[in-house]
Amino acid sequence: MGTGRLVGAEALLRWSHSKLGLVMPDKFIPIAEETGLIVAIGEWVLITACEAAVKWNTGQWKRDRKTPFKIAVNLSTRQFIQ
Repeated sequence: MGTGRLVGAEALLRWSHSKLGLVMPDKFIPIAEETGLIVAIGEWVLITACEAAVKWNTGQWKRDRKTPFKIAVNLSTRQFIQ
């Protein structure tokens, strides 16, 4: 807080539906859990978040950063089981 520097973020998933607009996770995550699609969705989110972290921690995004930028990702229990 003292430096005002951003040190981390949380990956938040939203579904941009062509007809329904922005769909919040409380609407689609339970369905994804029930159908088993949550594993594929979670894998995509994890890969995308890791790619973003690499981008933010290298090249022009790094700048004077002394500690790596961190990203928190919530995963389903099913992902840990697999």
